[in-house]
Amino acid sequence: MPTSATRSAASRLSRAVPFLESVRGYRATWLKRDTVGALTVTALLIPEGMAYAELAGLPPTAAFYAAPAGLVLYALFGSSRQLIVAVSAAVAVLSAATVGALAQAGSPRFVVLTAALALMAGLISLLAGVLRLGRIAQFFSASVLTGFVFGLALIIAIKQVPKLFGIKGGDGNFFERLWFLVTHLGSTHLVTLLVGAGSLIMLLALDRVSKRLPAALVVLALSIVVTALLGLDARGVSVVGKVQAGLVPPQVPDVGFGDLLRLLPGASGIALVAFAEAIGPARMLAARHGYEVDANRELVGLGAANMGAGLFQGFSIGCSLSKSAANDAAGARTEVSAMLAAGFTLLVALFLTPLFRLLPEATLGAIVVVAVSGMMDVREMRRLHRMRRADFLGALVALVGVLALDVLPGLLVAVGVSLFLTVYRASVPRLSELGRVPGTLAFGDVRHTPRPLTVPGMLILRPNEGIFFANATALRDEVMTRVRHSGPSLHAVLLDMEVTADLDVPGADMLAALHDDLARRRVTLMLTRVMAPTGRMLERTGVTAKVGAEHLYAQVLDAVVEHLARAPAATPQAQGLVRDGLRRLRMLVEEASTTLDADEGADRERLQTLGRRLGRAESALGEARPGSH
Repeated sequence: MPTSATRSAASRLSRAVPFLESVRGYRATWLKRDTVGALTVTALLIPEGMAYAELAGLPPTAAFYAAPAGLVLYALFGSSRQLIVAVSAAVAVLSAATVGALAQAGSPRFVVLTAALALMAGLISLLAGVLRLGRIAQFFSASVLTGFVFGLALIIAIKQVPKLFGIKGGDGNFFERLWFLVTHLGSTHLVTLLVGAGSLIMLLALDRVSKRLPAALVVLALSIVVTALLGLDARGVSVVGKVQAGLVPPQVPDVGFGDLLRLLPGASGIALVAFAEAIGPARMLAARHGYEVDANRELVGLGAANMGAGLFQGFSIGCSLSKSAANDAAGARTEVSAMLAAGFTLLVALFLTPLFRLLPEATLGAIVVVAVSGMMDVREMRRLHRMRRADFLGALVALVGVLALDVLPGLLVAVGVSLFLTVYRASVPRLSELGRVPGTLAFGDVRHTPRPLTVPGMLILRPNEGIFFANATALRDEVMTRVRHSGPSLHAVLLDMEVTADLDVPGADMLAALHDDLARRRVTLMLTRVMAPTGRMLERTGVTAKVGAEHLYAQVLDAVVEHLARAPAATPQAQGLVRDGLRRLRMLVEEASTTLDADEGADRERLQTLGRRLGRAESALGEARPGSH
């Protein structure tokens, strides 16, 4: 029988390697589904991987170095059972843009720097996962990411389209490349155009016939056969050429510290994009199959996959939505499908690479164009425009930034826009005025409460974002604006601090200044539902002493009762309103106190005490004629 120490060690190992937990109790009937999923993934991976290797500036064989390591290591350390992490068009282009600034594409130095970049991106992602920084996903705006990926897809496409025409591609940003293409259409190689257009049409047609059919693999095979039969390479159609069989041993890229520093921004960008690209599909697949994914484990899995790709002289990799969807549609149950796909890919690398010698470059270009067309989410852009213009503008800025500034500067624009939108939304002072919900002791936003019961002489406000440096001044100005509009009958302002989990020094200084502003108008500042960290900051900064500890309340109702008991309204009509409200509150308190169980004595005692205070406040108002809210 295993000891507790053994069980504890096994539990720690399962947490470190989620694959062990996934295959615990693996059933033989699952193997068939996982094998079908693996064959489907391999059929998609081979043509797309070779094309994406060229996107990264490397020979097609680089896909066979990067993909198997990525598949296996993500399967071991990632938390999604169906997600496929092998090659990604977006990440490949980011890799080419980063390394292209330091070395000539295709040179030995370019290959080494590309491997080093993958290793660095993996290390950054791995460290982020170990440090539990998975929560950064929520700060990267999904709408901005939509625009960034859309622009990235256009850049990928404009780099591949010249292959379809048999002409050399231009340099520069998207618009410069587009202008170069338009002005050089006269140099189109007709036979190459026929091959490229034919490949494109077949890919689209086969995709319409069946989503499960490996269209890219079918078109790849047909184009090789047609090229061989018709001798298209002798007619000027550019082909891949000799593809070296075999694999390379793992090795650490030989680069200097200066190179690593120059690669660092691109590596950080790749880690961020790979994570943002993977976390959404991973959660979607997990929800479909009834298990949970851990954002931090995803970072670790992506990091391990990229480090493996770098050690095997490959290029940076990421999640493939198309291959993940195909894997899931084929019925894959566990990460075993990814393991098997890695094995099948290795077999192709060892024994079948000579078959790709006559593969036309135009066909590879067509495969890439069709693959990235799914990244151009026009429907989502339209939805953003229809639902919320601010989200659409954020996506549009990111899209145009990528097109005009190229990939890496465009990534910085996308990250900057996401951060700006986050800070801007948090900095806008959104205040809710609270009133009592009729028939209850609860207080809600008066805008969303039918016939809310307000408290005479008291303004109850709740900041709907935490108070911090970016919104403190604007919040103070908004409170004072509402105070001025309330007129001379206002005696107290109650701030509900429920959503301020942690107050910074500028926020505390704002509350002190707000107290002084209100005091000059003979209005009392009261605070309620102050969380412990916020309370400690109020004490350290002297705000508690200035406001007065007696003006800090556990609940909104406590503050309201105290206000009504100490400062009854001046006019008989207002007194009637207060008296009627107190009577209703007292009756509700008494009713609530009688329904508590025996083990809730503390709550009963609190309610009874509150009821007695309400009764005293009610008596203090005399026999004024009750009004009605």
